Amino acid sequence: MSSVEEPVPSPRKRANANRSRILDAAMRCFAGDPDASMGDVAKAAGVVRRTVYAHFPNRDALVEGLADEAGAALAASVEFPEPEDAAVALAAGVLRLGPVSDRYRVLLSFARKEVGEERISELIAPVRTHTYGVVERGRAAGVFSAYLPTVVLVGMMEGLTIATLEQANRGVVDDASGAMALGVLVLAGVAPDRASEVVGSARRWLQITA
Repeated sequence: MSSVEEPVPSPRKRANANRSRILDAAMRCFAGDPDASMGDVAKAAGVVRRTVYAHFPNRDALVEGLADEAGAALAASVEFPEPEDAAVALAAGVLRLGPVSDRYRVLLSFARKEVGEERISELIAPVRTHTYGVVERGRAAGVFSAYLPTVVLVGMMEGLTIATLEQANRGVVDDASGAMALGVLVLAGVAPDRASEVVGSARRWLQITA
């Protein structure tokens, strides 16, 4: 009776798995202690320090690795079909961003100082561009108000999103994505009562299209 041997992972696959494990561990460590060391990250990842340094030669490189991963996730979050109704589309975009924001919101508490505001702005650029387009579409359809230039309004939406995530970091907000969606809609000129209905429609749309 012959046994079937399990395939041995290639060195590249092992390296990629280690890198992902290290980044996951770094996110957890920095969430608990922004000053966590490379040794702390290695311990949390279940690898030796040498393995961490093989992928990230220093702390700056590790933080940049987290930023790169966050940027890729943010870009991917807007590469989906969207509802025809601009208000529902705006809310759905924020809700879809929720899991990404939840995973990477810790970057706001420590990495902004380390990677800089310009880098953070670069990371969220795909979301900013997408939001700009949705707001413009909604204004053309008469769904959103035009009391402010779109670029200013989108900037305010970003500020609200960041502020909400910081409150979530402190444990003040439970449903960060829901709060962000409501706030963004109200900023766009949707009445608060109507905004709650729109968020509900967006949640249902996301469930149907998942």
